Amino acid sequence: MSGLKLPGVGSGFPIQQFVDATVQAERAPKERMLARQANDLKVQISSYGSLKSVLSEFKDSLKALGEEEAFQKRSTSFNNSGFVSAKADKDAVAGSYKLEVEQLASAHKLGSSYIAKEDADKKLGSGTFNFTLGEGENAQSFGVAIDSEKSSLKEVAEAINNAEDNKGVRATVVNSEDPDTGEPSSRLVFFSEKTGTDNEITVTANATGGEEGTATLESLVAAPATIQEAKNAVITIDGARVESQTNEIEDAIQGVTLDVKKVTDKADSTKNDPTLSTTLTIGYDKGTVEKNLKGFVESFNKVMGTINQLTSYDKETERAGPLNGDSSTRSLTSQLRSMLSEKIEGAVAPVKSLTDLGITSKQDGTIELDEDILKDQVENNFERIGLLFASEEGVSTKLDNMLESFVGKEGILTERDESLNSRMAKLDKEAVAFEERMEAFTERTTRKFNKMDLMVAQLNQQMSSVMSAFANMPDFSGGQ
Repeated sequence: MSGLKLPGVGSGFPIQQFVDATVQAERAPKERMLARQANDLKVQISSYGSLKSVLSEFKDSLKALGEEEAFQKRSTSFNNSGFVSAKADKDAVAGSYKLEVEQLASAHKLGSSYIAKEDADKKLGSGTFNFTLGEGENAQSFGVAIDSEKSSLKEVAEAINNAEDNKGVRATVVNSEDPDTGEPSSRLVFFSEKTGTDNEITVTANATGGEEGTATLESLVAAPATIQEAKNAVITIDGARVESQTNEIEDAIQGVTLDVKKVTDKADSTKNDPTLSTTLTIGYDKGTVEKNLKGFVESFNKVMGTINQLTSYDKETERAGPLNGDSSTRSLTSQLRSMLSEKIEGAVAPVKSLTDLGITSKQDGTIELDEDILKDQVENNFERIGLLFASEEGVSTKLDNMLESFVGKEGILTERDESLNSRMAKLDKEAVAFEERMEAFTERTTRKFNKMDLMVAQLNQQMSSVMSAFANMPDFSGGQ
């Protein structure tokens, strides 16, 4: 190819310029057409993409109002915080409950006898630890065999912790002073993984001696010391006593889970000290619903703002938005507006439409919210707002179904988007094919001009030969 693009050697003509001009004249119209079509498609794809994005966001915002549970959530609050936390589900009944925390649940913790700290790494001998959690029919027992070669305090703790049938006892080594001697010492500490009296630990051991002068496994737990008692959580609810193995108490109040944090303060009852108890108040989660309703308005306005921008027309500049006149967008706008004032089947007065919540249309298609009306309706007609949005034929369901017809897998905008992307892919292939044709055209054109250059060179050579022959002819007039 490089040989084909040399300038006119024989003719002296600017062959490459001729080739470039010819190729550009052939390329320019098609190239402009492809660029214009690609730009139009990109603008449309971007426009439909922006519209689909805000519609999907709006569709997601409906979920917060469309599920029945959205209007059945409960809120919990305490007049004195820090003692108990609470979670309430839809089965909880709104009301107030006086709570007193008498005792927190705690896990049982035992300490072995002390040995001198310098003996902590010595072998204590072989044997078996026998553990029991709880007592009676529900008691759970397991044993841990100790190898004499792995019987230092640390190794014993590891053997207990790694036992396959361990029922819930953990062990560790604590280094401290022996309170009786004041000497640096070490001991094993056993603790239950779970709180409550059902997980109280009993431990014994049978063993053979280890290194001379050291304690045995059996002597370590001959008289284990209680470091922390196993206790159940104890609270009173409106004076009724409730006991739990854990600090999380479920369904002592229907639909409510209490998490006990701290014992309520004891004070002189004659002073009527309010810190002696805390009051749990359960109500509807109205704050979240009000927030979600405001989010609904914001999402709707974002949709309409995007539609207005994409379908706009400026009379002064005579410029139209990319979706101006688009039938799908007009249909979407019409359906959205009609639903704002539509009465909802199954809704109950005084909340039968969005207008009753203080939501009204503006001239540009967006909506505005009267927050005073909304607050009043949330406060006084909370369950009826639920019927308006979350019933089978409610606002959320209708809007969701309508939006699905536009942005769902088989939605109008989804299919339009797929069609545009398909056209763009075909256009890309056409552009590639055009480039290949132009390369072939350039090669052909170069060959033609090179051939012309050769022919001109030959003609010039012939002309030069003829002129030379004339110049060398004899002078028939008598001269040389």
